[in-house]
Amino acid sequence: MTDQKHEVEAPFARFINWIKGVMGGMGTAVVSEKSKNVPPNIGAQPFKDKPKKGVL
Repeated sequence: MTDQKHEVEAPFARFINWIKGVMGGMGTAVVSEKSKNVPPNIGAQPFKDKPKKGVL
């Protein structure tokens, strides 16, 4: 009887561990050091005030 109970709990325990891993990964992505990096300054970009014709 205990073997059947163990078989039922195993998938649920695996699911709980999977959820913990997913949530941990999402938390790591939010507070990672990459989000604190500032992109390099590329200076002013030239532009035209007239759009190209024929594309849109």
